[in-house]
Parts: sequence; C-alpha cells; structure tokens
Amino acid sequence: MTERSLQEQIPHNHCFGCGPSNEGGLNLKSYWSGSGPSIARFTPQPQHCSAPAHFVNGGIIATLLDCHSICTAMAAAYHREARAIGSTPLCYYATASLVIHYRRPAPMETELELAAEILDANDKRCLLHCTLSADGKLCAEGEVQAVPVSLSWMGL
Repeated sequence: MTERSLQEQIPHNHCFGCGPSNEGGLNLKSYWSGSGPSIARFTPQPQHCSAPAHFVNGGIIATLLDCHSICTAMAAAYHREARAIGSTPLCYYATASLVIHYRRPAPMETELELAAEILDANDKRCLLHCTLSADGKLCAEGEVQAVPVSLSWMGL
C-alpha cells in the first residue's frame, strides 16, 4: 500500500506496539477506508516468540489487537467529525478494557492479519471487535473498549 498508515497520521505516537516514533517497538501499520474493517498485517520476528520458539508470544498478540483497535477508534473519531486524521484539535484514545480469547497458537513464520470492526461508537467510547489470523485461521480475537483521553494525558 502506498497510503500512509493510521499510525503515521497520528502525531506524537510513541506507542510500543504501533508508534512510528518508537524504533524499538513493533511498528504495526493499520489501514482503514472509513467503512468496514480496518486491516493490518504483521510479520513476527524471532524476538516475538513464546516459550516454544515457533509460536508468537501471547503478550505480543494482545498488544497487536489493542493497538490496531485503538488506532481504528481514533480514526473513527476523526471520521465522525469529517476531519483528517491528526488535524487539530487532536484526538487521542486509550484502552478502557481489553478482553482476549486465544483460539489457537499463532505461528512465527507466517504473516499475521488483523481486522477490527467498530461495533458501537459515540463521543464517550468506541467498542471494537478485532481478530488476528494466520493463513486464514483465527488465532485470537478481542473486544476493546476505547475512550477519549485529554491532551494532558498525552503529556501535551
């Protein structure tokens, strides 16, 4: 894809999972057209393994589900206001809750695909369902409740 990811459009994003400003992070990149599910693809690296080196660590999976969902919630907030992502006033969200169901181990040598759909959204919260699949097989799914946070929470 040649378009900029959601994360690249969100200023001051230093998140471990998805922040382009965090060189030591996962650098997840999500894409969303403004309708339907948002999509991200992630290829695990050796340091992302679980105890058995051929499966992805559960914490990494949780981070991917969380980050993909939160960035989708932020993009949806801008979309509801018919504004460009990252335009002022800035809009940030954080995780209020994250419930994950691990369905099968995610293999290390396979590109993972995430898909997040907005179930419900308003000015106070955004509820999303996110899946993580490998080779078309569901490995994990989560429900994320995202809430807006102030610029002071962001340290701005």
